[in-house]
Amino acid sequence: MSLHINNVMSHRINVMLDDEVWESLSQLPKGERSRVINQSLQETLLRQRREKAFARIEELRKEMEPLGMSTQEWIRRDRDSHE
Repeated sequence: MSLHINNVMSHRINVMLDDEVWESLSQLPKGERSRVINQSLQETLLRQRREKAFARIEELRKEMEPLGMSTQEWIRRDRDSHE
């Protein structure tokens, strides 16, 4: 019987932690340490992906020509073109 939900696999890794981080982490119960580290990494990686996506959107925005009309007018014209 698997202890993992939704077939999520776990992986054991070795990492180096600063003394201050280790001191805080060692205060947690052993079963909670992995959960805290995993959650923190998920949040950090998600933030990095979002920042990268936002940077790409900004690059594309700079390359685009201005619409020459309000956003509302552009949406109306686009909707009318699909009828």
